[in-house]
Amino acid sequence: MKIRAYSNGMKEIKMIRRAFTIVEILVVVAVIALLVAILLVSVQGSTDAAKSIRTASNLKQIGSWMQLWSGGNGDYILPSQFDFVDEATSGKAVSARLSASSQDDNPHDAIVRGQYQGTWSDLLWVDNKLHTAYGLGVGLDGSGLDDSAILKWQFDSPDNDIFEEISAFEHPFRSALENTRGPEQGVMGYFAANDFFDSRSDNDLGDEDSTSRVDKYYTYAMIRSPAQSVYIVDSMAGETISDGPEPWVYDFDINSEGQMIAPDAVTYGEIDYRNGGECNILLLDGAVSSVTPFAERGPQAAGTTDTSLFGKGYRVHQLTKRRPTN
Repeated sequence: MKIRAYSNGMKEIKMIRRAFTIVEILVVVAVIALLVAILLVSVQGSTDAAKSIRTASNLKQIGSWMQLWSGGNGDYILPSQFDFVDEATSGKAVSARLSASSQDDNPHDAIVRGQYQGTWSDLLWVDNKLHTAYGLGVGLDGSGLDDSAILKWQFDSPDNDIFEEISAFEHPFRSALENTRGPEQGVMGYFAANDFFDSRSDNDLGDEDSTSRVDKYYTYAMIRSPAQSVYIVDSMAGETISDGPEPWVYDFDINSEGQMIAPDAVTYGEIDYRNGGECNILLLDGAVSSVTPFAERGPQAAGTTDTSLFGKGYRVHQLTKRRPTN
């Protein structure tokens, strides 16, 4: 402030404005950057939380559809995989995977699937007419989907090809969280069904020691403890997972976000801990749970007293001592 005195006794006061120093400007910029970072973290956290909620909702809905499917199919548990080639050949009605050009549902395993061969998601998709519910039916004016795509998705649950046509498609049989690793990293994460419930006959499997064409189904009454029996788990490798020990092993390191610490490491485990470092599971009783990483699947030998999974109290094998129904 500067004061000037005049002879008549009056005074003039002038305010002198001091420019900001470089240090002050840098401090302001740093504060703004910090506030923006906090806001971004908050928004990202809210987005991840919303995705986690939607993922759990998808799993619960799958559990409800499984119960409906079972109610219409003799209390059978929804199979993880099916092969209806023999049934179609014999003239029985088949509703799923009708197109002769059906693509392989699970390209990352050793099984090649074609017409009348598929997974649990195909059965639920067709049984609930979800092609209509999700806007993939007839009358898609201006959508860019051609008739062949509509026909395919009427009898076949969409795979990754749906995202090429509808990038924002909210797939009911996928996680809302992306795969954190593997060949499909960045794609909406897979829900993999436990192949303990693979219904394919010995003939379907190409078993040289048996020519049985009888498909293998379990009923809920045959399961020792549905509340402990894993049906679906977060996977990075596709829609099914073997109940053998190898794909369940935890042979890699992850950070708190589920991202691999050594991305180039050779791994055999297929479980994807994409939910904040945990994986989601759907149990046979319809309950959904999140599980922290585990070292291994659990005891393999039949007759052992401890049949729990990874010491977490869940099971993926030895679910019943009784044989499958014919």
